[in-house]
Amino acid sequence: MPAVRGDAASPHPLADDLPPWPDDPPAAATTAARAALEDEAAELEARLAPLVEDADPELRGAIDALLQLQERRERAADRHLRDRLQILTRVNAELTTLRQLPSAEAMIAAAPRTACVACGFDRAVLYRVRGQELYAEAFHVEGDPAAAERLLRYSREHPAMLVTEALETEMVRRRRPMAVEQAVGNPRVFADLAAAYDTHSYVAAPIMPEGRVIGFLHADHRLKPRRVDEFDRDALWAFAEGFGHAVERARLVDRLRDQGRELRHLLRRTEAVVAEYLDAEVELGSEASSGTGATRMVTAALLPESDESALADTLSKREREVLALLGAGASNAHIAARLIITEETAKSHVKRILRKLGAANRLEAATIWLKAQQGRG
Repeated sequence: MPAVRGDAASPHPLADDLPPWPDDPPAAATTAARAALEDEAAELEARLAPLVEDADPELRGAIDALLQLQERRERAADRHLRDRLQILTRVNAELTTLRQLPSAEAMIAAAPRTACVACGFDRAVLYRVRGQELYAEAFHVEGDPAAAERLLRYSREHPAMLVTEALETEMVRRRRPMAVEQAVGNPRVFADLAAAYDTHSYVAAPIMPEGRVIGFLHADHRLKPRRVDEFDRDALWAFAEGFGHAVERARLVDRLRDQGRELRHLLRRTEAVVAEYLDAEVELGSEASSGTGATRMVTAALLPESDESALADTLSKREREVLALLGAGASNAHIAARLIITEETAKSHVKRILRKLGAANRLEAATIWLKAQQGRG
């Protein structure tokens, strides 16, 4: 067994800066306090035992009832703690499922339903902070999607304003959730929405992945029905915290994906343009080496500006259509789409046009077409 501090063996050099480990190390403060209370209760029971033997039966019954009450309180506290742990476990599991959705928009649409599953609510709504108003992004009503759709539509038609006295404005300022046990008649809640939702008690938690509030989650137990409490507030707060970071990460991934697609598109366009000019240069080089330069019937410098007949004599109708598109700056892909031909056919037409016009490249061919159009005017 390896040596530890306190053994006769010398400690490891890396452990020199650590304090020595005591023979009887103390427990955590909360654990020690709980043990002390249990010892005190046991001592009190021992003191009471001989006193109640000769006491009045009613007094003995009251003392026994007090002891039983204390035991029930302890069991209730333990059960409350287990419930909190179960809620946090469900929140973590549902957030994990939420993060697997393909986009931030999908996560936003699913957030209210997921919050209800994780925290045990009947209804939930997700708001986005849009300037000074709350815009409803998604609504969930357990077992009633039609009601959720109606409430979502009403919420969008009647957005809540973040006025100074609103509770949500205070949450923006304090960056803390709230439990509103009595919503009816409360001057700080959004009266129109509370009336439309028939909300009597609700919890709200801000969504703030980077310290700035970008939205809210509201939830209640209207279908049970029952009031919300601090336990509900803390559960929704935990979900909103995790959801905020998850959706922010998804937004970043979406932006990177869009930028990647745009970059790939630009690369393909660059490759296409380079390939088109390289093809033109290769064609001209082969003509020069094979002595077919005599086929160059028209040049940009010699074409009369007032006469388009040379183009009609030199090019076919389809080639003139292609040349007109070249003059407008179209690529082979655009020419193919416009004339409903394949891109390879468009490329062949361009090659023949360059050869017949004696043009060095697409720009020179476009210049020939433009001069012909000027002469035509």
